[in-house]
Amino acid sequence: MSSARDLVYAELRRRLMSGAFLPGERLREEHIAAELAVSRTPVRSAIERLIDDGLVSREERRGAVVLGWLDRDINEAFELRLLLEPYAARVAANRASEAQIEALAEINASMLRAVLSDDEDHVAQVQHYNNRFHHALLAAAQSARVRSLVDSLLDMPIIIGSFYFYSRDDMLSSVEQHKQIIAALRARDPDYAESAMRLHLTATHRLFRNQRSPAEKERSA
Repeated sequence: MSSARDLVYAELRRRLMSGAFLPGERLREEHIAAELAVSRTPVRSAIERLIDDGLVSREERRGAVVLGWLDRDINEAFELRLLLEPYAARVAANRASEAQIEALAEINASMLRAVLSDDEDHVAQVQHYNNRFHHALLAAAQSARVRSLVDSLLDMPIIIGSFYFYSRDDMLSSVEQHKQIIAALRARDPDYAESAMRLHLTATHRLFRNQRSPAEKERSA
């Protein structure tokens, strides 16, 4: 049952992230179960997880309903991150302790192991370590103001689950980009750290934008 539940969850999350469902659209358990050739039980469990993730809500008369995330919402989040996180990386190059830099390397190594894993929940593991990496870098910048501004952007439901439509090569590229950021911190090179983070976020935003469905792009215009 766990396997079916995880597979259904991953597929529904991928569709939600790509904009395949309209905002306000009902998620009908029976239709999803028939389409994915599973019983309604794993579908129901997957939908509950999506509600916990903040991607779906449950309405009294309509049941599970998709929450709306338009491209302009996503673009704004990335634009703000592109303003703030490269600065955080720049500052971290001067302020991060050796222990904080090593912690970033350990998190990234765990992310790589998750990418290469055959575990059914490896995508969830990858997104977990990626989120930890970015939060740890903010901590390493030792700026309460920047951290308070960026924390909420990192934890946006539509952003935190982006790895559900990454290929393994995409995930490996993300790990490599993290390695460049770590190398810049170790070198205590602010310019290198800033440019490495900007490149990483630009690549992430481009990948995210390319995966959004044409229908969603039309609705956001």
